[in-house]
Parts: sequence; structure tokens; C-alpha cells
Amino acid sequence: MTSIKKALRRAVLNESGVERVKSRHPWLFRGNLIQAPVCAPGDIIAFTDRRGQVLGWGLWSEGALCIRVLSFGSHEPDQMELLRSRVERALAVRKCWCAGEESFRWVHGEGDRLPGISADLYGDVLSLQLSVMGWYRHADEVAKVFRKVKKLSAIILRNDTKHLEKEGIPREIKPLLGEMPAEPLKVKIGETYELVDIAGGQKTGAYLDVRSVPALLDPLYEDAKVLDCFSYQGHFTLHALGKGAAEVTAIDQSQSALERAKENISINGLSCAKVTFRCGNAFDIMREIDADRARYDIVIMDPPPFSPARGQLDSARRGYKELAVRGFRRLDAGGHLVFMSCSHAFTRDMLLDTLNDAARDAGSVCRIVHEIHQPQDHPALLGVPETDYLKGFVMGVEE
Repeated sequence: MTSIKKALRRAVLNESGVERVKSRHPWLFRGNLIQAPVCAPGDIIAFTDRRGQVLGWGLWSEGALCIRVLSFGSHEPDQMELLRSRVERALAVRKCWCAGEESFRWVHGEGDRLPGISADLYGDVLSLQLSVMGWYRHADEVAKVFRKVKKLSAIILRNDTKHLEKEGIPREIKPLLGEMPAEPLKVKIGETYELVDIAGGQKTGAYLDVRSVPALLDPLYEDAKVLDCFSYQGHFTLHALGKGAAEVTAIDQSQSALERAKENISINGLSCAKVTFRCGNAFDIMREIDADRARYDIVIMDPPPFSPARGQLDSARRGYKELAVRGFRRLDAGGHLVFMSCSHAFTRDMLLDTLNDAARDAGSVCRIVHEIHQPQDHPALLGVPETDYLKGFVMGVEE
């Protein structure tokens, strides 16, 4: 390749881009460029300063977020060798922090310096998402790297997330290695067994980022009345029943999710007799519960993301506040509210401020018992707030 062709394949950064590189940010945007490279989506390209000094290498995309950084420095990385070393490192970290667990996030995108890759392990089945073209076009090779690092019975491409079209990636769910599981997988998530539908479940099959949160309430479950909003397949409900809750009300808008929750209760040797299942919109059902003046010892609120983008922050705040006000009002004296947000644009301080306003409107005096953060297998990068998405609080209401 001639020097002219090499120059054309490079992205030249302006001062803002250079500053992002100095801070080791994994993303570069169109606004950070003086010159875009002449290349295909998914190519590995160098990015340089104005003088032509190579600052690093990344995967090129055609959208506003145009470079996902693979490495810093002048040396061009071998993509699959880089993948193998970082996949090995990510697994070593999980063996440290997730020792004894069979279900966890093996690779968490930017948090493991592999932007565009999410890989969740359920026993010996890997659920894989490749959300940038630079990985997707090598999907078969990517799968082989994972299987070389760890013995797996199947690797399933679970590419059905938003924004894939912007990358030119089709939405699809298919096996890359092995076969699609014919039945839901029975795996241990946290302290309970659950049935996970790799092809049809939420996210990559289950919500692994909250698997340890129910255990925070272990001192409280015995003989408690529990309200589990947005219960999905019953992860909190299962834990509450197993720890001696007197009764649980589980709310979810998906009837199929509630049916799966019943199956999960059964495979754990527990009984549905203590559980009331309510299918419908959580806001509507909470209004009914509020009108009935029902009381609970524990109220759990784990809603879906209300503000995936900054333009939705105001509506998210209103939604969170309404849920929190109704949750506080339904607590018995000395009860506890668990409230979480997985909206990356809705910050910890925004949530804390919203919960404070809700407690005031409900006339509640609260203390923070636990602060919830994404677990060790969902690492956030220091200095990259976009990677720090899960936040929440366990709050005790004073008598």
C-alpha cells in the first residue's frame, strides 16, 4: 500500500478528539474528526493528530459514533489476537469476582475493552451480541475464539437490540456454534434456579446484572409481605419465597413472563400458594393498589429504562417519581423500598434527587440502607460515565 493510500485510510482528529484520546475514552465521534478515512464499515483504521502521529486504532462505523477504540499507540493490533487476549483476561476477572457462579456476563463491551461485544454465559451456553460491523462481519471467527478460551456446548448470536440498523447489521438470532437449545436452560442465577430462554428471553435471556440484589434484603424477608413490580420471570419473588416471605404480589405486563415465574417457583421446590400474580401495566396496577390502601413490608421497583436518551430525562423523572411515591405510600411503618434505574442517561444523582422528592411528597422519612451498582461482571470504566448505567437504593422508612 502506498503512503497516499495509508493516509487516506486514517482518521485525523481535531483538538477535541485528541483530548478524548488522552483521557482514554473508547469512543470517537464525527465531531472529533478533521478528516474521515476512506474505508469500509468495520475496517480497522488508525487515528492520528494533525501532524500525522498515530494515536491509536479502532473499528470504523458510518454513524455519528464513528470509531470504537481497540488500542492506543502506534502499533496496529491483530484483531483476533487482541480479542483472544481480552476474552481470556475477562474470564480471569470473572473467575475472581464470580467464583462458583454458572451464569454471568463474560464480556461487557467497553468495560472489557471490547466495544460492541456483550457475551453472557448460562452454564455452558454463550449468548453473544455483536453490535458493531467490525465484529459482526467476523462473527464465526469471534465465536471460535470464545470456544478456544472455554469449552462451550453452543454459542448463540442474540442480535435483536436497537440501533443495529445504523451499523448495517441485520437483526437475527441464530447459532454460531453448536445448536439452538430446544428447551429453556435450567441454570442457577444468583441463589436460585431459573429457566432461561436464550432465543426469546429479555436481553440475552435474563437480567444478570441484578442477580445478587435480592440477597441484600435477606434480613427482611422472613414473614414479610412483598410487592414485586416489573417482576419479569420472578427473580426477586423466588428469593423472597425461599427466605420465608409470608406472601408476594408479582406484577408484570407479560403473561408469558409470569407463567415462566410459576415454572421457576416449581423447579426451586417452592409453592405458588403464597404468590398473587397480576398481569398488566405497573402504573395502572399501582394506582389500584394505592386506592385499596394495601400495605407491604418490602416494595421492589425495577422498571425498564425510561430514558435511553437525554431527551427523555424529564419524562423518565416523572415516571420514576410516580412509582416511588406510590411505593413509599404502600409501605408499612419500618418497611423498605428497593428502587433501581438502568437508564444510563439518568444519573445516580438524578435518581437520588427524584427519590428524595418522592419521599417528601409521600410524607416519608427514609434512610439509605444499601446503594446498588452494577456488579463486577458488568464493569464501568473510570472516566467514562456512559458505561455506568445501573444504579439504585434500598431505603428504610422510619416509623
